[in-house]
Formats: sequence, structure tokens, C-alpha cells
Amino acid sequence: MEKAEKDSTYDEHRSECLAAHQPALERSWIFHLHTLWLFTKTDLKTVIAPTATFAICCGLAEHAAQDPSVNIQTTLLKLFKRLPHVLIWTWSNLLLLNLANQRLPASILEDSVNKPWRPLPSNRMTPDETRHLLLWLLPTVTLLSWHLNVANESILGLVFIWMYNDLEGSGEGWFTRNALNAVALANWDAAATSIILKRKGSAELTNRTWVWLYAVVAVIMTTVQVQDLPDIHGDRAADRKTMPLVVGENVTRWLTAAVVILWSFTCPRICDLEVFGYLLIMTTRLETLVRVDDDLVHSAGL
Repeated sequence: MEKAEKDSTYDEHRSECLAAHQPALERSWIFHLHTLWLFTKTDLKTVIAPTATFAICCGLAEHAAQDPSVNIQTTLLKLFKRLPHVLIWTWSNLLLLNLANQRLPASILEDSVNKPWRPLPSNRMTPDETRHLLLWLLPTVTLLSWHLNVANESILGLVFIWMYNDLEGSGEGWFTRNALNAVALANWDAAATSIILKRKGSAELTNRTWVWLYAVVAVIMTTVQVQDLPDIHGDRAADRKTMPLVVGENVTRWLTAAVVILWSFTCPRICDLEVFGYLLIMTTRLETLVRVDDDLVHSAGL
């Protein structure tokens, strides 16, 4: 039985490798769809889900601010009807970002260590094929953004992508890396909120929503380094100056945990939550300190 499973795994891997070396036009559409999925797989829970959640919550808040007697169920139904637009726009921009990032030599080197299953290190696509896909995707995403009235946000996002990847902002230092991540993700949050509310760009969002967007920038800026912890070996191979490599893994863990606790007090205050809101958030955040201690024990091999 074990031998049969090994043979099956080997045959599956061999088939994928052979398919990857075929000309692009000869590969199946399932192969191409799976390849696109692999480009964005790791960012679904860190980008797509938070962006959609932010848009829905802000949509509810803006409707309630305009009409305090608004029916929440009716409003949610309206917002969820617009959710597919948000998901399509966010995913297409995320794909654009990941194509631009993962095709770079330093990224291929890093992914060969940290994520060898990604399309480029696994030879499912070549850097040149990725470049060709970018040439088609750029105008497509721009037209989609224009149709949804968020062309300005999309173009601003392209500027951040250019700075992060081609100008090597991601390797400039952990502060620049964190800052670019923070403003880029907040820009996508603003666009997603505009789309779900059918606004003509983020300029029409309320001052309250902008306060939350500034809070998003600050929170991401001070916590996004946690995503660099699992990628230490690949980042070291690519000579990236991430926070775990600059100040140390243990210091990064404890600093991030402390900042999370701080934001757990500050964010409820920004949202004007009652005492129960504080208790609910703090109960889950205090667990962070326990997890950090456990992570340190496991990383030390104890």
C-alpha cells in the first residue's frame, strides 16, 4: 500500500513536471487555472478575506451613519450582492502584484527555499511567460478598475507595486518594507469599500472611514513583520533585510505581541466600543502572549 502511494505521488509529480515543460498553448485550461491559484494561494487569508471584511464592516457603518434606523439584514443583503465585485477586483490586483513579485530572480531564489510549489520555482511557468501574462493583465485590471470607479486607487496600487518590486523596496530595509505593505493594503481597503458602496472612488468615503483606514496603515505597519517569520531561510538566501533578520526572531515575536496588545486597547477606542467589546478583543489577544512563549519553546527545540 505504501509503495503504491509513493508511486502515485511520483507519477503525479512527474506529470506536472512534464506538463510544465510543454508550450503554454498545449497545456490544459485546468493547468492554467491551478497555476493562477498557486500565485495567490498564500495571500487569500491575509489579503482577500481581511479586505472583504473591512469593506462589509465599513459599508454597514456608513449606512448606519446616514440612517440610524437602517435595517441591518437588508443592508447586509445589499452589500453581499456587491461582494463578488470586491472579490474579483481584489483578487485580480493581488494576482498582478504576485506576478510582478514572484518573477524576480531574488523572489524565485527565496521561493525555492520557502515555497518551492509556487509556479516559477516548480517550473510550471517561466519568468518570460509571467512577463507576457503581466502585459495582458495590466490593461485588463485597469479597465476593470475604471468600470468600478476605482481607477485612481488601482493606478496608485501599481505605483506601490513598482516601488516594492522593481525598485526593490521590499529589500531596502524592514521599515520601508512594512510601510509599503501598509499603505498598499490600506489603499486596497479604500477601493474595496468604494466598490461595495457604489461610490465614485475613495474620495467620497466619510471621515470616519478614513480614520479607520489610517488605523489600518498603523496596525499593518507595526505587525506585518509576523509574515516574515516563516520565511527567514528564504529571505536570508535572497539577502533581504526583514525585521526577524535585522533584530532577531525572538525580539520580533515579543515586539509584535506587545504591539498587538496595544492595538487591542486602541482599536476599540477608535470604534467607540463598549466595555464588552474591549473584553472580547482582549480575551483573544492575551492568548497571543501564550502563543509567543510556546513558539519560542518550539523554535528552541525544547
